[in-house]
Amino acid sequence: MQLRLGVVVSLAFGAILNATPGAGALALVCAESGSTCNGAQARFQATGQFTSGDVFSATSSTPALSAISGYGYVLAWTDYTPADPTALGNLLASYYDLGGKHLTIATYSFSNPWAMSGAVMSGNYAALTNVGSNGAVTGNIVTTVSDPIFSGINMSSVLFFHNTNYTHPGLAPGATLLATDGAGVNMIARSANGVIAANLFPGDQSPSNAAFYSLLAATLTNGTGGPAPATTAGAPAIGPFAGLLLVAGMMAVAVYSLRRQSA
Repeated sequence: MQLRLGVVVSLAFGAILNATPGAGALALVCAESGSTCNGAQARFQATGQFTSGDVFSATSSTPALSAISGYGYVLAWTDYTPADPTALGNLLASYYDLGGKHLTIATYSFSNPWAMSGAVMSGNYAALTNVGSNGAVTGNIVTTVSDPIFSGINMSSVLFFHNTNYTHPGLAPGATLLATDGAGVNMIARSANGVIAANLFPGDQSPSNAAFYSLLAATLTNGTGGPAPATTAGAPAIGPFAGLLLVAGMMAVAVYSLRRQSA
């Protein structure tokens, strides 16, 4: 009995520690080569804005919602054609609907033939839209409004990879344009419900620099994010810290019980 109780407590304690990555963690969902995704992961970690970062490929299959639901931040982009563009867009909308989440969609998600589709690219989720126009951009990011995502970023120092496959996207109804390339191409926008769209390539490719990754990180950490997370029957959700307290209480009860049995 004592052994069984100890095993149960140990398993519960381990499950809490490994339950979710946490609200400060970043998930990179990319239809992209593994080396480029992994390189981007290292660059985002170097910004110091995230507690951890993990890569989820959308090239050969679409990740499950359960795989990314524990992350507070998701940055999604394409470079290869996604395994299922519609399923990927639906996944990201479902993630955002969990509440308390931050989501940025980046190029080439708006660019043919690599575009995403599905729910996240329509309605109140959409910020930039694919209008079937690809082309070069200037390499500049010129802000159109004052916004927290630009706080602390020297925009003139931002360097990023770009080519003729970048998109010349439209602005979705209800979205707010945050930046252009200075020559009329929409670069960054916020959707009606807070999703950020960035016509920028997050992959680790020259000349993208630290200032660029700080800007992309800020679209997540300084963005408005989604609605507050839902609760069950009016009670707040139990997070990892509360779970640790619960396990500590279980262990205290177990120790007390063992002492009484041995008395």
